Amino acid sequence: MRRQRDNSELLSGSILKHVFRLALPMIVAFMFVTSYHFIDRYFVSQLGDVATAAIGMAFIVQMVVIAIGVGVGSGVNSYIARNLGAGDEETAKSTVKHAFYLAAGIGAVLGIAGLILQKPLFRMLGAEGELLELIVAYLTIIFIFTPVNLLAVVLNNVYQGWGDTMSPMKFMLLGNFLNLIFDPLLIFGYGPFPELGIAGAGYATAIGRCAALLYLFYKLLIQHRPVQVSLTGFRPDRRIIRGIFQVGFPSTLSQVLTSVAMGFVFWVLNPFGTDARTVYTIVFTYEMVVFLPAIGISQAVSILTGHNFGARQLDRVNQTYGTGIAVAFGMMAVPAAIIFLSPHTFAGIFARDPHVLELAARALRITAAGFAFSSIYLCSVASFQGLGLGRQYLIANLMRLYFLQVPFTYFGAQLLQLDGVWGGLMAVNIISALVLLIWHRYIFNYQILSGKIQPL
Repeated sequence: MRRQRDNSELLSGSILKHVFRLALPMIVAFMFVTSYHFIDRYFVSQLGDVATAAIGMAFIVQMVVIAIGVGVGSGVNSYIARNLGAGDEETAKSTVKHAFYLAAGIGAVLGIAGLILQKPLFRMLGAEGELLELIVAYLTIIFIFTPVNLLAVVLNNVYQGWGDTMSPMKFMLLGNFLNLIFDPLLIFGYGPFPELGIAGAGYATAIGRCAALLYLFYKLLIQHRPVQVSLTGFRPDRRIIRGIFQVGFPSTLSQVLTSVAMGFVFWVLNPFGTDARTVYTIVFTYEMVVFLPAIGISQAVSILTGHNFGARQLDRVNQTYGTGIAVAFGMMAVPAAIIFLSPHTFAGIFARDPHVLELAARALRITAAGFAFSSIYLCSVASFQGLGLGRQYLIANLMRLYFLQVPFTYFGAQLLQLDGVWGGLMAVNIISALVLLIWHRYIFNYQILSGKIQPL
């Protein structure tokens, strides 16, 4: 009964209150996820600038794995939320089983493929010698534990779809706390632990993810939260699989293409050397930090939109979108302004070399000017996910990455060298925000209100 009340509560009451109630646990959770990357890069940066570049380039492939998990998870999240909003709890329960088996199977395939393809892939991106060795040492561990990572990400979305954002927060807290403890122990070999260098960061990540997944299994299978469900007796249901991938496939493809676009930026930076790659690693590390509030708010927007669209409460769908943007923009503007005003302070946390420090400070000042505008883009695509509009989500990402980021960074480098790359990234955030704002208004006013697009 308590779960049913929680589901119905999303259909009434203050939108702002619901946004904060759903978003704050996720912001805390994402804070710890980002702190995991931040901490990894901090400790790895003590091994030198080449190691910093290595973990930055490795993150491209990590993003592909995360992207597939997030993509499938977003499909699960959206499908569960829309079915609960429509009052169909049995289909929502069956979706949990499908989520588990999809994540386990896809994770196993990805792990094997990654182990086979990692060396040729990074050679193609220009990595060689020590840089390539460090990348492979780190990613080998990550790929071995890919099924664990994918299961954790997808089950996390099961809880979110049910309107439970506290359990994912606890899961991420546990995983990242263990990562924080084991990172320095395994990288530098303190006490009885072996000195593993950059591979130690991979092992620390694996330990944290395994512990977090065990916690999720305990909550789901022993405590029966957010719902009582058994993973035995599974029978694939085409309708549910189609419903998951209606949003999940475009989301997955979009996330993978994001990784490819990031790899393209590293390729554009090849002529400028390892220092430029290190700087880009520093830039997107801080970008992740600043994006934390908007990511949490956008997830709340997706959940609220899914539940209210399923219940056909269109006024609340519209209010959710506007409220999400206003809150996310305000929460992003503050850290972006701080970085813009003090770039040397933040660059100095990772940069060991004075030349890299100057390059990174300049890059941070330029890119930070566009950070807050990403809140509009993130809330728009999150609303698309909640509405079940996977195709529109994919088109939005393609526009942002391949019609804007790829040409802007490439031609920016040709015309203005490194400043052109950083300026291109800033312009992409601003332009894509304006385009998505207009497009979302059009879809809502002319397709949602008219009934051309239905929840299920």
